[in-house]
Amino acid sequence: MTELSEKISMNDFVEFVTKYLSLSEKPTINFVDEKTPEMTSACYSPDDKKITILSKDRKFMDVARSIAHEMVHQKQHEDLGDSDKIDGMTGSKHEDEANAIAGRIIRKYGEKNPEFYTENYTGPSAEYLIQAYRNRK
Repeated sequence: MTELSEKISMNDFVEFVTKYLSLSEKPTINFVDEKTPEMTSACYSPDDKKITILSKDRKFMDVARSIAHEMVHQKQHEDLGDSDKIDGMTGSKHEDEANAIAGRIIRKYGEKNPEFYTENYTGPSAEYLIQAYRNRK
C-alpha cells in the first residue's frame, strides 16, 4: 500500500493548479457537506472568486478534480472577463474545456506525486486533508 507523503496536501494541490493555470490569484475554497441548489458537486462564483465543493464522503482525488475543474472556470473568467460569455451548461465548450483540463491537471499532479495517483491509496482521508487546508497559515 502507498501512503501520501506529507508534501501532498490540499494546499499543495491548489498551489499546483494556480501555477499550472497561471491564475492571477488563488480562489477561496469553501468545503460543504451538502449540495447547494446551484451546484452539482462543485461551483465557481466569479463575483467573489469563491469555489464551493461538496466534500463529504468523497475521495481526495475526486475532490481535487472538482477543485481543478472550478479553477479552470476561474481562468476562463479571468481570460474572458464577462460572465455572460461563459456557458457552464453540460456539453458547452466552456464546460467541456473545464472537464478536459481538470483531467489533464490530475494526471500532471499525479506525475509529480505518483503516490497521489494510485488505487492502493491508504493515506489521509479527504476530510483530514480538507481540515488541514482550512487550518493552514
